[in-house]
Amino acid sequence: MIAIGIDVSKGKSTVGVVGEGKKVIQKPYEVIHSKAELSKLIDSIKKYEDEVRVVMEHTGIYYRIVAETLYTAGIRVSVVNPVLIKQFGDNTLRKVKTDKKDSMKIARYALENREELRDYTTDDTLRDNLKTFVRQLNLENKTLTAHKNSLGALLERVFPGIDGFFPFSNPAKSNGHLKIVDFVIEFWHNDCVALLSESKFVEKYKTFCKKNRYNFDELTAKAIHAKSRENLATMLKNDTTKLIVQGAAKRTLLLSEAVEGLRSEMIMLAKALPEFETVNSLYGVGETLAAQLIGEIGDVRRFESKRALVAFAGVDPDKDDSGKKVSISGKISRSGDALLRKAVYQAVESYLTNSPADEPVYQFLDKKRAEGKHYFVYMTAACNKFLRIYYARVKEFLDSLETETPVEDDDNQADFSMVSPTLYIVESIIPTLSVNDNTAFTCEQDSAIPEGNMSGSRDFGLYG
Repeated sequence: MIAIGIDVSKGKSTVGVVGEGKKVIQKPYEVIHSKAELSKLIDSIKKYEDEVRVVMEHTGIYYRIVAETLYTAGIRVSVVNPVLIKQFGDNTLRKVKTDKKDSMKIARYALENREELRDYTTDDTLRDNLKTFVRQLNLENKTLTAHKNSLGALLERVFPGIDGFFPFSNPAKSNGHLKIVDFVIEFWHNDCVALLSESKFVEKYKTFCKKNRYNFDELTAKAIHAKSRENLATMLKNDTTKLIVQGAAKRTLLLSEAVEGLRSEMIMLAKALPEFETVNSLYGVGETLAAQLIGEIGDVRRFESKRALVAFAGVDPDKDDSGKKVSISGKISRSGDALLRKAVYQAVESYLTNSPADEPVYQFLDKKRAEGKHYFVYMTAACNKFLRIYYARVKEFLDSLETETPVEDDDNQADFSMVSPTLYIVESIIPTLSVNDNTAFTCEQDSAIPEGNMSGSRDFGLYG
């Protein structure tokens, strides 16, 4: 076997080639990420008569251009976690780190771990695209939260207490609209309500609800009018204030629309993966959280055991024993995926909220709580349990797809209805971002109601 290690960086890669007995076949050399140079790399790899395995690290987004190009050319490629390469023995006391040394180290790792290497596939590309959506949604949500907080602070000066009628925490409609934001765009100052008679405001509020497809409640309208008469605004009602308040509300609305559009497209992309329904059927996991979990975890078959997945999430307790020192209860490692930890924690929150007595995760959580464990201890233990169940169920499902074979019909024509859907994923294309008609919330209500999930509990989405 010939092992080719590629140390990928931005715009270029360093390639090292090692054969059996760690014999250096090709000294490390650089390859620019261009069509011409990658074509030369493909030709040089195909010239080897022995079995060839190309290995590279999962380095953010930079490895993709190399991995996908080589995969399309029919070359066996494996992408491994950088931690595994880092922990691989250098067998030297000198600390030398260069791209050339790293490429040779990756090649030696490939040679010694040839049996454990997993082939890079187009299915990995689809999952990677999903992960990109998850990360982008996380970024947009952080920005949206900052704008909501800013708008909330501004409303305390121009319309105190209005967020008590329409909380920012209410979920947005499927088109991204929030009632408080729409209300503030229409009634941007306390005096926009207080200077009207009660009957006149009730009529205007009714028109507002009809135009924006919200459920009208006359008692709510009268309560808002009464509150406005009691309020003291610290910003005058003038054109400058109108520009500031409406501008902040409109920017918040645009971000909310973008977030819901991303969420909808993310879910649609996740549904193209075969394990989506299995993940969505887990207690406390709705469509949004299912997409986030799949995006962050990827294909569970790349983890050799449940413990490996738990370690990847960073919810495994550290063990620090030395001599007579024996650690009893250490902190979690936090060495894994922070967004995955957050997603799992929010899924476990649904167990704590709804107390499903027949669910193994809740039974484990309740047992630890009954033992007098601290909140974070039993919640972390429940996260660990959840991930183990996730691994077992999803892996069992994916493995079952691989064992299914085509069934011949009466006309001796192969029926591929039993073949894994992953076999038909030839390429993944990120859909054009738009707010589609995949309605996840009712539009006729004062506050949007989350779509029900298979578990019977609300979707504790990562960004909800």
